[in-house]
Amino acid sequence: MKIILFFNPTKHNKEYIEKNISYIFESNNIEVLDILSASSFVNEKIANSADFYVVLGGDGTVLRISQIATFHNKPIISINLGTLGFLSAYSREEIELAALDIKNKNLKFSSRYLIKCNIDGKNIIALNDFVIQKSQPVGTIDLEVKVANHILYSFLGDGIIISTPTGATGYALSSGGSIIDPDLNMMELVPLSPHALNIRPFIVSPNRSIEININNISAGFSYITGDGNIIKKLEPGTSIKISGSEKRILLAQKNTETFYSTLNKKLAFGRRFE
Repeated sequence: MKIILFFNPTKHNKEYIEKNISYIFESNNIEVLDILSASSFVNEKIANSADFYVVLGGDGTVLRISQIATFHNKPIISINLGTLGFLSAYSREEIELAALDIKNKNLKFSSRYLIKCNIDGKNIIALNDFVIQKSQPVGTIDLEVKVANHILYSFLGDGIIISTPTGATGYALSSGGSIIDPDLNMMELVPLSPHALNIRPFIVSPNRSIEININNISAGFSYITGDGNIIKKLEPGTSIKISGSEKRILLAQKNTETFYSTLNKKLAFGRRFE
């Protein structure tokens, strides 16, 4: 079994990973091909040789590595060294358990849907979301949102989130969106602070094309992010198209866990408080 270890460079360094973590996998007959910062270049031969990408960090690190994992069609096994770690299968106390589960093939994987955005002739994918929002704390963006060439929204506000089911528990949820079962293939539109009571979140088929037109920006500029990374500055008159992607990514889960048990354990969702 061969793995690449990816770590968050703002929290740890390669020396720390070598000294405290990589030997655990090697002692379980798992070959560590490389130890890489989540922001570093990945050798294509090594990337293709690995069986799994093991991510050491929080959800942000998983999102960053998801781009590489999707391109090379490799599953992700995440060990949370961050805070919440909703996308992580294992905690920092369970590193040895993760190594044992890899060794014994005691893993299951959740296939997650992705969305794509074509910008400047390049297709960019996202596991969580694309977000269009204003650059300044004052003012608004005037947005028109079309679905299958029909106007769905026309409003002033702070922007809009286009989320996958995976991203529905992130920024979209904190902005008034719904939790969505990740086994469902759909996109969720969540307007950000719309200046109208009749503008609400909306679920869209991944087969639909979403077109977002920036009509006007009252102050500064707007920009689009993909999984939290700024992609492009947007000026008035810009049009962005987003749709479901044919690509998928596999995220590891412990055999004893489900999406619903994770909701209850990490978000306390549905739990009664006495």
